[in-house]
Amino acid sequence: MDYKQKYARLKHRVKNYVLENTSIIDEVCLLQAELAAARSERLYLIEKLMFYEGLDKSAIGQIPLSNDSRELTHKYTGEKQIMAKKINKHKIKEISKVPPKTSMFPLKLHNILIHTLGEILPANPNFHTSQWIYPVGYVATRIYAHPRDPRKKCVFTCKILNNAGVPQFQLIPDNDLDGVFFGETANICHQELLNSIQGSMKDTSRVSLQAKGESFFGLSNSRVQSLLLSDPRIEQCVKFKGYSNDNINEMYENTDPTLSFAELQIYLT
Repeated sequence: MDYKQKYARLKHRVKNYVLENTSIIDEVCLLQAELAAARSERLYLIEKLMFYEGLDKSAIGQIPLSNDSRELTHKYTGEKQIMAKKINKHKIKEISKVPPKTSMFPLKLHNILIHTLGEILPANPNFHTSQWIYPVGYVATRIYAHPRDPRKKCVFTCKILNNAGVPQFQLIPDNDLDGVFFGETANICHQELLNSIQGSMKDTSRVSLQAKGESFFGLSNSRVQSLLLSDPRIEQCVKFKGYSNDNINEMYENTDPTLSFAELQIYLT
C-alpha cells in the first residue's frame, strides 16, 4: 500500500509539472510573438523617421514666400552683409569652430542616422589617423542585411568606444544582441559582418565583399566631417592631415552592396 501511495503521489506531481511546463511554454511563445512584432514596428518606425526627416529638410526650401516675406528677407540679408564686413576675420574664424550643439541630433544623413557625434580625444593618437577622426561616444544607426539572413532588414547600431585607451568599434544588430561585431578598426568590424553574411549564403563562389568600415559607420559623410572639423580640438590631433576627397562617397552608397541593403539583394541574386 505504501508503494501504491508513493506511486500515486509521484504520478500527481509529474502531471502538475507537465501542465506547468506547458503553460510556461505557451507564455514564452506569446512573449516571443510580441517581441517580434515590437521589433518589426521599431524597424518600420526607424525607416519612416529616416525618410520623413530627409523629406522635411528638402521641403523647407520649397515653401513659397509672400511679397512681404521677400522684402524682409532682402532687408535682413543686406543688414547681415553690412554687419559681416564690420566683424574682424579672426573672430569669424573662432565662431565657425564652435562645437555642434546636441539639439541638432538625431541627424538624418543619407542612409544613416547620427544620434551622438561623440568627443574628440586629441591627446590619444589611437583615436585619429592621417585621414580619419574617431570620436569616442559616437553613435549612429543604419539599416542593412541581417548577418544570419541577408534577405531580411536589420537595424545596426554603430558605436565607437574607448577600451583602455584603444578604440573599439561595435556593430550591434537590433534583433540579435548576442551577435555583436567589434574590432579595433572600423574595417575589421565591418569585415566581420560581411564574412557572417557571406557565410550564410549557399553560393560561396562569389567574390568576397571588401570592407568599407568608415563609410558604414558614417564617418565618410561630408556633414559628419564638417561637424568634426568645426571642433577646435581637431587642431591638436597631431597625426591628422585632413580628410581625403575620396572619403566623401555617400553619393555612391546606393550602388555599393557593402553599404546598401537594396544593392546587396541584387548582388545575392
